[in-house]
Amino acid sequence: MLVLGARGHAIELLQVLEDNGETDLYFYDDVSHDAPNQLFGRYPVLCSPTEAMQHLRHDSRAALGIGGGRLRERLGGQVRQWGGQLHSVVAPSASVGRHAVVLEAGLNVMHGVLISNEVHVGEGSLINARATLHHNVVVGRYCEVSPGAQLLGHVRVGDYSQVGAGAVVMPRIIIGQGATVGAGAVVTRHVADNEVVAGVPARPLPRKS
Repeated sequence: MLVLGARGHAIELLQVLEDNGETDLYFYDDVSHDAPNQLFGRYPVLCSPTEAMQHLRHDSRAALGIGGGRLRERLGGQVRQWGGQLHSVVAPSASVGRHAVVLEAGLNVMHGVLISNEVHVGEGSLINARATLHHNVVVGRYCEVSPGAQLLGHVRVGDYSQVGAGAVVMPRIIIGQGATVGAGAVVTRHVADNEVVAGVPARPLPRKS
């Protein structure tokens, strides 16, 4: 499997992959000038599209190992151009409902996550450690639900949005596309597209001029 990224989140994703029994892992970093040849002295780090394409001919699976919804989407598009397929990585300690759950391609579902029944998570989204998605939650494409965040029943999160660490989104709240919920916020009202909210209760932050 090829992991897109070789730092930060990719290092955390490695833990999940190893716990899932994956051993034939390669990482990809074409940005860092000081990227090592191997990660932890074991896993090769590829640094050119040519190397990535050659590897994907051997194993077409690719996992997104970086944060940021727009960047994850761009790298997902590159993977497909290179002939690869986005692969979802789900930690063995994650609890995923058995009924009417839809998990699209390219997800990261990290350790301790709870996904209840009748939940839909869109392509490329990152559900980070100990986050909880309760019944009838819908998370859009290329979203980030940060560690310990709680999305209560019937919450809707638009594409490319981020819910900060430890935030609580109350039942039936709609979070628009490209919105950001600050860490520790308690969201009691709908959040507009591209809006940034924070606090208890969450309120909009002034837009930068």
